[in-house]
Amino acid sequence: MATRKTVKKAAETTTQTQEVKTAEKAAAEAVKAEKAAAKETEKSAVKETAKAAEEKPAKAEKKTTARTRKTTAAKKEIKTEIVLQYGEKEVSTKDMIAAVKKEWTKAKHKISDIKSMELYVKPEDYAVYYVINGDTTGKVWL
Repeated sequence: MATRKTVKKAAETTTQTQEVKTAEKAAAEAVKAEKAAAKETEKSAVKETAKAAEEKPAKAEKKTTARTRKTTAAKKEIKTEIVLQYGEKEVSTKDMIAAVKKEWTKAKHKISDIKSMELYVKPEDYAVYYVINGDTTGKVWL
């Protein structure tokens, strides 16, 4: 037969086991509640981000369109040609530039070496004076 102490110990053990199980259930429920709260927070953040993303493209689109217009306007270059008429002669800027480049290559230089070119037209001398890359000077007859 079981003694009173054994029965009492068994009852205490059962009670402790039930308390542990209850505590474990409470802890599990708390973890579930935290996860649910985290999911809700995440969903809210995703919704806010989505709303912000919907608003930003509209603003960005407007800016992009304005930039595109400015860029297109800036890239649109007017085709121009300058023709010098003096006395009975007529010379275009294209011809002057070609003559300077020809003179440059005669001096054993490469066209690709030209970084800048300044032309000074002096019709009374029938000549174009040039400065290439800021240091090389010369003269070409028109």
